[in-house]
Amino acid sequence: MDLIARIAPFFAVIAVGALAARAGLLNARVGGWLSAYTFWIGFPALLIHWLGAPPPPDVGQGLTLGAYAAVMGGLIVAVWWTGRRLGWVSAEAAAGLPMVSGVGNTAFLGAPLAVAVLGPGARPLAATLVAVDFILLMSLTIAILQTGAASLGLWRALRRVLANPTVLGAAAGLTLSITGTRPPAVLDQGLAILAATASPVALLALGGLIGREGALPPRDDLPVLTLALMTKLLLAPLLVWAALGVAGASPEMRACATLLAACPTAVNVFIQTRTMGVFAHGAAQAIVAGTVLSGLTLTAAAHFLS
Repeated sequence: MDLIARIAPFFAVIAVGALAARAGLLNARVGGWLSAYTFWIGFPALLIHWLGAPPPPDVGQGLTLGAYAAVMGGLIVAVWWTGRRLGWVSAEAAAGLPMVSGVGNTAFLGAPLAVAVLGPGARPLAATLVAVDFILLMSLTIAILQTGAASLGLWRALRRVLANPTVLGAAAGLTLSITGTRPPAVLDQGLAILAATASPVALLALGGLIGREGALPPRDDLPVLTLALMTKLLLAPLLVWAALGVAGASPEMRACATLLAACPTAVNVFIQTRTMGVFAHGAAQAIVAGTVLSGLTLTAAAHFLS
């Protein structure tokens, strides 16, 4: 019961957003404003604040991060290769599947959940895992996503990756951590306030998306959606759990990394795909279905890992 009490608030906020959307209070326009705030302000502030506070990873954490990055990066490339080889997956779906299958809701849902389940000691490792997700994995999947937009050249695609506020926020936070620099007190307090709003606003926006897109997906979309959900919710955490066991990670590190790998697709993925005009509908379906299913899969994972 204690574990459920710690997890329930996250899904309660999502449910509030869904109910508000069903009642007509959170329409697509308002949801777009919430998403834009999260994308440009809330999420970068959270990454700078979270990643800038803890010290740089030690050797043990570095091995854990390396194993996590290798598994998730390899999974992303494998999904992309598979999507391009499968005849029933369109070029757009092949470009979008890696991001949908590999970038989880670790900053808004996974990291706070890991701290709630594993205790405050998990915060530094959770923050560094978020950095891996939103510097390495997000950059990789944004680059792959560009292949679904034929009008985009290589240089423009690279500029989009480097100018993405998610990547910039994570890089800035990691730089503060590595250099041991702290921003001025006034700026640090402002970042803390903005960071505190990021997760609830994002979860509320996600709930609104679920409320508006809650209908069952068309039959033709089920194969791609099933592949994305099975990869993100089941295969990714199993592979991370196994790889970190082989790497000799501590139980706490292994549990934290596995819990974050088990998170459903990030809300930010929908924002990225919608902004670039590639696989946005498929991303929305995966986020909605994955978040709903993660109420069961994440609870089971947290129970096992705790």
